[in-house]
Amino acid sequence: MKKKVLVIDDEEMIRKLMTDILNQTGYEPLSAADGASAVALLEQNRVDLIILDMNMPQMDGLEFLHYTNEHRLTHAPVLMFSGMSDKETMLECYGLGVYDFIKKSEQLEIMLKRIENGLKIGEMIHFNEFMRVELETARKFQKYLYPESALSAPGIEMAVHIQLMSGIGGDLYDYIKFMDGRIIFFVADVSGHSISAAMYTAMVKMMFRKALKESEKPGDILTRLNREVSENLPVESFITIFCGLLDPAGKTLHYANGGHPRPYIFTGGKAAVLEGHDSFLGPIKDAKFITFTANTTAWDGMIVFTDGIFDIRGGGNGFDSEEGLERHMKDGTLSIREKFNLIKGAITDPNALVNDDCTVVMIELKGQ
Repeated sequence: MKKKVLVIDDEEMIRKLMTDILNQTGYEPLSAADGASAVALLEQNRVDLIILDMNMPQMDGLEFLHYTNEHRLTHAPVLMFSGMSDKETMLECYGLGVYDFIKKSEQLEIMLKRIENGLKIGEMIHFNEFMRVELETARKFQKYLYPESALSAPGIEMAVHIQLMSGIGGDLYDYIKFMDGRIIFFVADVSGHSISAAMYTAMVKMMFRKALKESEKPGDILTRLNREVSENLPVESFITIFCGLLDPAGKTLHYANGGHPRPYIFTGGKAAVLEGHDSFLGPIKDAKFITFTANTTAWDGMIVFTDGIFDIRGGGNGFDSEEGLERHMKDGTLSIREKFNLIKGAITDPNALVNDDCTVVMIELKGQ
């Protein structure tokens, strides 16, 4: 398909000369005698490049640039006909989409090369715009994967904070409250980032819900989920996941851990990691995952998180390593809610360097 080039110039001879040159060199030319006419053209046509004269009646080159930017009329790069030497005006033009200036008397070979360069810039701009739209679509889609970030039920308070790189990513959480008061939940981390990881999180949630129809045991769910992951995700992809079935009335937590960071459990202000661990999901199709059981009688609650927390650097909370997180979790002066807020604050700290998707889930047990 021929590239469309719009020539905007009030001199008819220049417009005719440029359209002839563009035709002969394999482009599809459009032309306008001033900025106002060009605006009308752009409202009906998508162009790949604009060649713009600065001095024109009705709407000059600078006014045209301001108008198209304010109304987001086009993303096409602009090559400007001008012999200007005013630095401030040139800088303003660069900021409005002009990538180069050229004199009308320029040699043909140089002019064609600058047009070619502009079209390459246009391709990059178009690709970036395409990716921006794709990312925005993925963000809107992924946000529907997550349930509410807070849950209040008899004996349980749950709070979640999730922050994804670029607004989308590979972290995922889900929970379901059963009629009898039990809650099953998981926190997962799919390898990779951006659109592909977001797509895989949707698959993981669907696989989890499907596995739950066959068994409520976390180990069985992870075994079935692992089989699905091995068959449907790329060989280089893997998932870490912690899945728990919490029974407030029975004072028990049944859980399985597929390669995920060990959660912290809290008893009377003291912290410990929840033992019981299997490999991550994906590489071994027939792997079996164990359901562990813990008595929650003395628990204040637990905090589950993804490993992005380990990678936070800087900021005011001192999350500089896995040891830094452990130090905060074992601080006996803080309540479980305060510890959750401390992690959330580290994730959202504008002065901190966050290199990965981060998710933290707090489950506070009441009336134990």
